Amino acid sequence: MVKLRLDSGEDATATAIDDNILTILSPRAYAPGSPIHFSAMADEGSRSLEGRTVGSRRAGAEGFEVRLRLVNLRRAERDFLLRELA
Repeated sequence: MVKLRLDSGEDATATAIDDNILTILSPRAYAPGSPIHFSAMADEGSRSLEGRTVGSRRAGAEGFEVRLRLVNLRRAERDFLLRELA
């Protein structure tokens, strides 16, 4: 899992990536198409990323499982996410 800091100041966690769809656990839901700006944090530093929401659903007490399509994803950021989520 990768710790995320949403631009709203809330913490979230990335749990999976499939192609350019990132799945996160968020404290709140997002409407489809909503932009999400966030920083992914790891030992090697943080990366600023952006995505557009594909969908949200309740994930129990943890909050919401949000799937988002990453936009402007460079190879370095994709490799970073793949490495950290492996």
